Amino acid sequence: MSSNFYQQSTLNKSRADKFRMVFTIPVALRKINKKQERSNFTIKEDSMQLSVYGTIVPEIVVPALEIRYTGSTLYNSTHSKNPYPPVTVNFTIDNEYNNYWVIYKWLNLLHDEKTGTFDKTNLIGDDVFLDYQTNISIYGLDEYENNRIKFTYTKAFPTGIGGITYNYRDGLEIQSAFTFVYSQLHTELLST
Repeated sequence: MSSNFYQQSTLNKSRADKFRMVFTIPVALRKINKKQERSNFTIKEDSMQLSVYGTIVPEIVVPALEIRYTGSTLYNSTHSKNPYPPVTVNFTIDNEYNNYWVIYKWLNLLHDEKTGTFDKTNLIGDDVFLDYQTNISIYGLDEYENNRIKFTYTKAFPTGIGGITYNYRDGLEIQSAFTFVYSQLHTELLST
């Protein structure tokens, strides 16, 4: 990675195209992970190199509590956060469709396309909920590609994958999206 050797103006702005997404395949999918083999029954762990071009960091809300008193309204904190909304990530599909396939197989584990049920045969261990979840990290980058901020979505898993639209006229890369839910969002500033 490059390093920032120059003093930067406080007026420099973050750019919308400067982030990367990283996550490990959850335990339940590792059972079918194969480094070399490509088939309908396996996934390749290194296919999770998503070329992500759009996502959101959700709004964080700690609501206020209204207290009516003698014709006035006083506010106090509820000291609790609203539930986090699902996050949708846009990505470019690789030329062998491997990154799409991993998300698809992950969803198929949660609801098998052939049996119409939860695919419990691929789960490992006693704690089934943790076996299909993973942490997803999104890094905000500076103009030198250095990680500057990290958003970690804990215990995440996908809830949907977007369609694929083919259009031979525009000559653009094929794109899709997937939506995931998570338990917590942790944010930290990073230094180079």
